[in-house]
Formats: sequence, C-alpha cells, structure tokens
Amino acid sequence: MITLHDVPVIAGLSTTLAALVWAAASDVRRYLIPNRIPVIIAVAYAVAAMGTPFGAWLAGLATGLAALAAGALLFWRGWTGGGDVKLAAVIALWAGPAHISDFALVTSVAGAALAGLMLTPLRRLMPQAAEGPAEGLRQPMPFGVALAAGGLWVVVLQFATLA
Repeated sequence: MITLHDVPVIAGLSTTLAALVWAAASDVRRYLIPNRIPVIIAVAYAVAAMGTPFGAWLAGLATGLAALAAGALLFWRGWTGGGDVKLAAVIALWAGPAHISDFALVTSVAGAALAGLMLTPLRRLMPQAAEGPAEGLRQPMPFGVALAAGGLWVVVLQFATLA
C-alpha cells in the first residue's frame, strides 16, 4: 500500500527514470550527457529523501560521493568522460550500499553488450566523434547507455521496495 511518505519517492524515481532515458538518447546522438541530467537526478534524489529514513538517505549520499571520487580518478587518468562520471555518481545515490553491486553488474553486462555491438558494422550508424572521423576500432562508445541501463535497474529495484 502506498502511503503519503511514498509520494516524494515515487516522484523522484519517475523523474530519474525519464532523465536516464534522456541521458542514453543524448549520449547515442552526440556522445554528450548534458550537465542538466545529473542535476535533475540529484534533485530528484533530494526530493525522494523527504520520504526516506535519514540513515538510508545518508547511506545513499555516501555511496554517491564514493562513486564520484572513483569516477574522478578514472576521468583524471583519461579512461572515461566527465558526463559518465557524473551520471554514475547520481545513480549511485539511488543505489546506495544495498544496490550498488546490482548497478555495477547490470552496467557491466550492458557495457559489454554495447562494446560487442560497437565491434560490428552497426558502429557505422553512430555519429562521428567531435574530434573527427574514427579510425579502425577507435570509435568512441556511448557508455551513458550502459550506465542508464544500470540506473534503470536500480529504479526498478527501488520501485519494488515500495510495493
């Protein structure tokens, strides 16, 4: 049974769901995740926090900050894009310690499937990178799609806890 305390959580999850779809579509079209998307997801988490216990909210915040720190290191080494780091961090807010491994697993499987797809001739359907035409297998990969898949799974898990 849904209670009044569940309304902010449902609103936040619904907003996050829409933002994740937007992030995936944007990354496929332009290899860019607009800064608005992680901000929207973070604000949606803050709204949802009004309906969650303080400990759960704080655990999600700690998980998100840890993901941001790890992602910043990967970005600094040049191994990932900044949009991917920000998106992963705000999804980690929602995942919290309870679902971070689920998020990592689904994102990894989706990333592997996406990488396999990028090795086929279908990669020619992808837009050219901003740096110019790709040579050989140096085509960039829109990893925001894999992150969004993991994030969508986290949203499903969060909705399941409301039922």
